[in-house]
Amino acid sequence: MNYKAKLNTKFYFVSLFLLSLVVFIWWGIYFLNTNVILMEDNTPMTADIKLFFTVALSVVGLSWTLSLITVIRQIILGYAFSIDENGIHNTATALNIFAFIFVIPIKNIPLNAINKIISENNVLTIYFDKDQINCFPLFRFFARKRFTFFYGFTTDNQKIIEAEIKKFIK
Repeated sequence: MNYKAKLNTKFYFVSLFLLSLVVFIWWGIYFLNTNVILMEDNTPMTADIKLFFTVALSVVGLSWTLSLITVIRQIILGYAFSIDENGIHNTATALNIFAFIFVIPIKNIPLNAINKIISENNVLTIYFDKDQINCFPLFRFFARKRFTFFYGFTTDNQKIIEAEIKKFIK
């Protein structure tokens, strides 16, 4: 591997926050289904309403749990991504839709999939063809067509990352 980008300490705080969210949502589902919850008029919540909330919370909890597993995978690897002559490896991208958090593990972004590299306002962004990335096929739908290097990467680190990518693209 020619370049390995280290994880930032912010990443660990975000992972602890995500862990607390996952524990809270699954505890909330348990609490919802094991206790009598009163409505505004002091009548018990009906089974239909409990089922609706259970399904909604379960979908959110499942997305957060899968995202937490991806974050734990990044922590075990010990680095945010690596770059070599074959592409960008072992990275993840995140997408937030309403309360859903989808952190998609990406095994490989081949260098020939990269369409352009933009560096402006201290933010390095690569745009790529998401059909060429190597990830679990069902997760490809949630992957974005761009990857942004900003949190935890100083301007100097971004210049090194950009130089490494451009070195292999030429």
